[in-house]
Amino acid sequence: MTDQASVRLRALTDLARALARVHGFPEVITVAAEESREALDARMVSLSEYVRATGQLRVLINHGDLRPFEERYPQDEWYAPSDFPRIVSEEYPRPWTLRSDDAGADPRRTASLQLRKRHSALIAPIFFAGQVWGELYAARTADQEPYTDADLDFAATLAALVSAGLAQADRQEYLERLAYTDELTGLANRRAVEEGLDEAMELHRLTGLPVGLIVCDVNGLKRVNDTSGHDTGDAVLEQLAGHLSAVAGTVNDGALAARIGGDEFSVLVVGRPVATVTRLAEELAARAAKMDGIDGAAVGYAATDGPAGPVASRAMLFRLADAAQYEAKRGGLLEPIIAGPRHLARVQATTIHGSSAAARDRRRIRRGGR
Repeated sequence: MTDQASVRLRALTDLARALARVHGFPEVITVAAEESREALDARMVSLSEYVRATGQLRVLINHGDLRPFEERYPQDEWYAPSDFPRIVSEEYPRPWTLRSDDAGADPRRTASLQLRKRHSALIAPIFFAGQVWGELYAARTADQEPYTDADLDFAATLAALVSAGLAQADRQEYLERLAYTDELTGLANRRAVEEGLDEAMELHRLTGLPVGLIVCDVNGLKRVNDTSGHDTGDAVLEQLAGHLSAVAGTVNDGALAARIGGDEFSVLVVGRPVATVTRLAEELAARAAKMDGIDGAAVGYAATDGPAGPVASRAMLFRLADAAQYEAKRGGLLEPIIAGPRHLARVQATTIHGSSAAARDRRRIRRGGR
């Protein structure tokens, strides 16, 4: 094995090992740029993503000897598809090289190299899920040997390893989404709400930050399932999930919509006063009341700054909201009920004397889902 072949084999091994140690997309992109720069003996390397919605290449990272106008993680560095015809016009483009003194090359590309005081570049497309995902771009300066066609196969192998790293990150993110996302509706699931509540209640304990929780239960879903089938029932749940997302979306970075089991949903509200929680609960109840096929939704809610008084734990906040929601359900009410002193007394009595069989059944149904 020649010295160059040995060096390149070691570089491929180093990249593969480095990518195996990271999981998220940002980490994969960073490792890929750093390792590829060394493997390709480049002054700088950049990785770009081909955004099909706009037909543009978006630069994700620039690594190496950068010019004053270049950023390591650029916020807004885009290139038009006309600047990268092979990427956007060929189904499986091969890597290619470019030199700043190549009179036959695209003048925009050679001018870009000259502006950045770089003499030679190598561009390797990155494939993911059977199509072009983006490109690996490496550049050298005039004091280095220019890239040649002999470097293309090595660059293609590097790009293939980057693609494998992206696939690994995609699987990891999918598993993380699955762990905290309800598969049917795309909302957060019960686990996500419980962890979010834990964090919010700890912040409340330390800083007094208000926390609110809205719980709603669909009225009439069993009738829909029995008469029209579970596919129709699922469609109802998905429609209600859309309303929850819309309601939660009116609070910037302060609300989390979730399906916590069966036909029961919640909205966790952090850092907003009880008046805001009340508005969201009223809007949610009004939207559910207009839905076809069901009899609205029973909505109850509780807040750390609500009329029930101080709330010290996640469990207490949830039980208060649940008690208010159960009252609305039992009374056939379409207006939300806020947890107050009577709900607190009921929850406290239940905690002291034990749960009734009905209450135990309700909790068991929720834990089991639909």
